[in-house]
Amino acid sequence: MRQARQFDRAAVVATVVEAFRDDPAWEFMHAPDYDLVAPLLAGALFDLRVDAGDVWVVDDCSSVAMWEPPGGNSFSSGVADDVWRHYREVSGEAAWLRLAEYDRAVDAVRPSTPHWYLGVLATRPERQGRGQARAILTPVVELADRDRLDCCLETSKPSNKPLYARLGFMPEADIEVSGGPPTWWLRRPPA
Repeated sequence: MRQARQFDRAAVVATVVEAFRDDPAWEFMHAPDYDLVAPLLAGALFDLRVDAGDVWVVDDCSSVAMWEPPGGNSFSSGVADDVWRHYREVSGEAAWLRLAEYDRAVDAVRPSTPHWYLGVLATRPERQGRGQARAILTPVVELADRDRLDCCLETSKPSNKPLYARLGFMPEADIEVSGGPPTWWLRRPPA
């Protein structure tokens, strides 16, 4: 595994889009135009994290983890504004509002204490079950353990909860997404 670089963008976006195709939150945010809107969100999340080294991949990009470090990502507000302006223009107002509602609900349960936030963990469907998720999380989880920080994430897919439990993430709070799917905030305390 390694930190992603700009040249990995297309492969990372493709992995995220395929891995999240049956994810209830992504269906909520991107319906009815998943194939148009999901790549825009995956690309935006990549663009906001890659230069800071907060995107990790296996060599062929079939697994990806996109993190937000304690204190947030280190991009300028102008960069973020440009990324989200493009997303909103192309995805349309309805998709933008669903994304904003989802983010609002997640932010309502986020702890105020410093933590690593796992925004995306994706493995291409044909590569799942091979330990890639655990491997791709290891560098940041070890850093969080060293610094005595929690790692947190949210999921809307009930079948993800046992996987995350095996990785040390336990349910912390229910997330109420207006018009959206049941969603859960999970926390992994430092080892």
